[in-house]
Amino acid sequence: MFKFLVIIFFLLLGFESIAKTVTFLKVDFAPYYILEGEDKGQGRDEAVINLLSQSLPEYKFKQVFIPSSRALFELQHSKQTTCMLSLYKTEHRKQQFYFSEQYSTIGLAPTIAMHKDVAEKVIPKGITTTSLKDLIFKNDLLLGKSTERSYGHHVDMIILKIPKDDIIIRAGKDSLQSLTYMLLKKRVDVIIGYPGEHLYLQSKLKKESTFIQLQISESPKTVLGFIGCNKSKESQQFLKKVDMNFSKIKESPEYTSLMLRWVPVNLQQNLVNELNNQ
Repeated sequence: MFKFLVIIFFLLLGFESIAKTVTFLKVDFAPYYILEGEDKGQGRDEAVINLLSQSLPEYKFKQVFIPSSRALFELQHSKQTTCMLSLYKTEHRKQQFYFSEQYSTIGLAPTIAMHKDVAEKVIPKGITTTSLKDLIFKNDLLLGKSTERSYGHHVDMIILKIPKDDIIIRAGKDSLQSLTYMLLKKRVDVIIGYPGEHLYLQSKLKKESTFIQLQISESPKTVLGFIGCNKSKESQQFLKKVDMNFSKIKESPEYTSLMLRWVPVNLQQNLVNELNNQ
């Protein structure tokens, strides 16, 4: 009888250990997750997960890489408590996942990057926001974008109306990197992506001072990311504790520094204003 009780005790300990383990999926999306190079492991979202881990010592955190094309499938069908940090919360996704009430990350909406030589000819000095529609159609500029990516309804509709001769679409994991190189060589006039992506790729080329980033007036100023987890009782319990702790995390200077790290200097005040208004 004693041996039976000991076995049950250790089994319960094992179940408790599994229940208290949370796996965060990370994907190939620099600089939010940096998988190689001198900044490996220091991506924005990786660092936020570490801050959350420090605030919830009763949980064991694991970060596991998975290709972005499979991430949401894995998240939905995982049997253990599994989450992702910066997910858009949509009505459709609410049917598939449990979400935090508190946002986990905040960033500027997609921006355009231009070579400074080109920008000086069409953009007034001191401007940080411009109309994508006016920029492309009034100035006859060539736009570069990655395939199969959405930038919000209004921006997507503008892109759909651009003649095929005035747009270059690149596919593959390194598509924006390829477009950034083309921008450096002035083979394309404007490219579109997220501010952190632009800045990270420009820094890899060591040519940050060659480019300028501008917000798009047809886009919202910021995008919010939430923690999304697979639908399980353990995930619900975990997210309740997340919501209790994230207010303090977001008030910390470390969090603000992380949100601003990969934002161009000329756009940082725009994000600071949004952080103060949340």
